[in-house]
This record gives sequence, C-alpha cells and structure tokens, in this order.
Amino acid sequence: MRKTTIELTDDQYFYLMEKVLELKRQNKSTSMGALIRDLIERDIKTEKEESS
Repeated sequence: MRKTTIELTDDQYFYLMEKVLELKRQNKSTSMGALIRDLIERDIKTEKEESS
C-alpha cells in the first residue's frame, strides 16, 4: 500500500473537493479517498506525458 501526504492551500483544497464531489455524483459507490487518489494519479500521469 502506498501512502501520500500533500499540503494544499485552502483554494486548492476547495477546488479538489469540488472535483471529487462532481465525480462522486457520477459514481456513487466510490469513496472520497479513492477519488482524490485517482485525481492525483491522473495529474502525475499528465505531467509525465507533457515532460516527455
């Protein structure tokens, strides 16, 4: 299991929570933690693709 700790500004936190709630409405069986992890992993993947 991998654990990640991140520090967010208030603006970043609320933006992220808005995205999580949007996704949660689409997939009600997914936990908030899983959605946040998926968003972070997608962002990391996008950054890697852009830097290549």
